[in-house]
Amino acid sequence: MEVAAVIIVVFSALLHAGWNILGKSNQGSGSAFFLASGSAAALLLTPYLFWYSMTLGIEKIPNAFWMLVFLSGIFQIVYLIGLGMAYKQADIGAIYPMARALPVLMVGFGTVLIGYELSVNQWLGFVLITIGCLFVPLKSFRDLRFKAYLNLGVLWALIAAIGTTGYSIIDKEALLLLDPLSTSAITNKHTAVFYLGVQFWAIVVPLGLWLLVTNQKIEFDSAWVMRKRATAAGIMMAATYGLVLFAMTITENVSLVVALRQVSIIFGVVMGIYFLKEKWHMTRGVGVVLIITGLVTSLI
Repeated sequence: MEVAAVIIVVFSALLHAGWNILGKSNQGSGSAFFLASGSAAALLLTPYLFWYSMTLGIEKIPNAFWMLVFLSGIFQIVYLIGLGMAYKQADIGAIYPMARALPVLMVGFGTVLIGYELSVNQWLGFVLITIGCLFVPLKSFRDLRFKAYLNLGVLWALIAAIGTTGYSIIDKEALLLLDPLSTSAITNKHTAVFYLGVQFWAIVVPLGLWLLVTNQKIEFDSAWVMRKRATAAGIMMAATYGLVLFAMTITENVSLVVALRQVSIIFGVVMGIYFLKEKWHMTRGVGVVLIITGLVTSLI
């Protein structure tokens, strides 16, 4: 993995932990918060989408790309709703690490299934990261038993992890479809931002339609009330994943990008303690050490 990609992903991880703090501190509906934040990001990127489409020629984009965008949007909604529901059940210091690290093994298996290869070191690192996540939600080592994870917070974190796994693999494949269209005027950087904008629309349109169909119109009012904080989160979300998408264009195996993104777990735990006054437990310390060890091992 190139040094530039490592730096980009680590910086994006810091931003990712930051908008999760905003999401956790939000006291309203998770659906309303992500509708507001996603809409803000989508609207801000819309002028760029027009420029990219006119410069490249939208007719050159294959139909398969749009299908992948649609599927990615669905997985993004699963992730965002799962994360929002999980934060209603438990501390960010417990939920955030699980939602971020569980996809490491899932994406690893997924990329192998579609033809990529992983080394022994990478698998070992992925396993250490996942084990570290088992410790982070615990208050005591005595709680390390199966029933400690039988709660709604962990269930929703698992659902969020499934969403992350889905969109991570799909996004890499979608970007590969656009790669042959690159020119001197349209580079990988431009394509990453274009895909980011399209993806946000793929999130907010289905989410908005679902809220209308299920007669949850009050969520739109809630989204408007929280628009200022949600807009800040939306900008951070866009910057975060825009950097990740660019890192994907210069990294062959997306599972390495997903693994490195888990450094955000460290940022999330620290921010949860500092900003939200959440408690620190020895188990969280052990979990963090295992996660760091796993990150280093997988990238060697």
